Amino acid sequence: MAIDKEKLFAAAAKRGFTIFELSSSRQDKLTISTYNGETETYMIADDFGMNMRGILDGKGGSFKTDRADDAIIEQALDAVATSAKYGQPIDEDLFVGGGEYEYEKVDTFSEALDAIPPAELKALCERLSTAALKADSRVYNANADIEYLRGVKTLSNSKGLDLEAKFNNITVVLSCEAKQDGEPVSHYEYYILPSMDGFDEAEFVKKTVDGTVKQFGGSTVDSGKYKVVFSDNCVATLTEALMDAFSAFDAEQHLSLLEGKIGEQVFSKHLTITEEPIGNAPYCFPFDSEGVPCKNKTLVDKGVPTGFVYDLATAKRAGVKSTGNGRTAGGNVRPAVSCAAIESGKMTLDELFGHVGDGLYITSLGGVSTGLDRQSGNYSLEASGYRIEKGNLTSPVSLITVAGNLMETFAGITAVGKDRKFTFYNIVAPAIAVDVQSISGK
Repeated sequence: MAIDKEKLFAAAAKRGFTIFELSSSRQDKLTISTYNGETETYMIADDFGMNMRGILDGKGGSFKTDRADDAIIEQALDAVATSAKYGQPIDEDLFVGGGEYEYEKVDTFSEALDAIPPAELKALCERLSTAALKADSRVYNANADIEYLRGVKTLSNSKGLDLEAKFNNITVVLSCEAKQDGEPVSHYEYYILPSMDGFDEAEFVKKTVDGTVKQFGGSTVDSGKYKVVFSDNCVATLTEALMDAFSAFDAEQHLSLLEGKIGEQVFSKHLTITEEPIGNAPYCFPFDSEGVPCKNKTLVDKGVPTGFVYDLATAKRAGVKSTGNGRTAGGNVRPAVSCAAIESGKMTLDELFGHVGDGLYITSLGGVSTGLDRQSGNYSLEASGYRIEKGNLTSPVSLITVAGNLMETFAGITAVGKDRKFTFYNIVAPAIAVDVQSISGK
């Protein structure tokens, strides 16, 4: 079933709504999980959500539902009307009209990926966990998970806007548990892929198993100041928190770490960050939650933040144009960075270790929800990784805490790796070397 948009907009106009908007998101998921080569989960799920917004008597209201049929129309209009009664005044020019913009194309739907038989994905999942279990006698548990995601998002309104974007991607996860002399260790690796082209099963298994068994014999280090290499996943963790600082709404509320710092050299000259919603990565999207075209842009240029990101409302208050960064959050639209990519450097991971000389390679950060303050930028996070001695990776390190400040960490970058990874945070990140980090150990 699908709701008749024209019928909805006509009914809204009859109720006195001057503008009415309908957005929807549908995601179909195939999830496969294997344990030691045996399939444990094979699940197909359909997730649908619809959001309506409208202006009634000059005030905005909204309503969310997971139904998509004409029988919901009157109930939905009642709900939006009630919401508007207690809502805030809203300008009609905060709704985009049809033909107002041109939109760039994104390459986010692969017919070849969509054509892969589920049985083939199931077989791949079983092969991965079986191969990991056989790769090292110390590995006693190997879990593989594959999720195929296919979706479509739509946005239309009574001003003639009618947009649609399709996407699909696949996530492959492999985790291992191993034990040696009574000491348990675990590790996982993952890839989020727009296609299966170039995916190397053997390399993926080897990377996961090696990352597991290399942790045996881990110990803490003396507390102090260390030169550090952060792994790509750790860089993504810290970058995701930094992206909040680019919101024009946060800047208005004096909550942004970048307030008063736009155009200044506040980060290392080795740091360039872009937002790239136009392309073929899994997070790419041609329009934002308000129907404004998304554009690729530079957020940090060789250590200099170039500006904030705007939705229609914050752009109007600032006297600028929206940057296409409106994102729906809790029924409201706020400006936010949806995806980010750190520009590659020239060093391999081994060359980064050589650049540091003596220090630590941090591969895992934990406790982010409680240990990182996004307003002050201060963080104190559980960590683990490896020692770097004379430019070489040596013994594993555990039971340590890494502390610092986001602004200082990104200002202290001395080198950037050339290999990048697409992460769960919608951030493409390389490893980075940082001059000084505070480490708490023994």
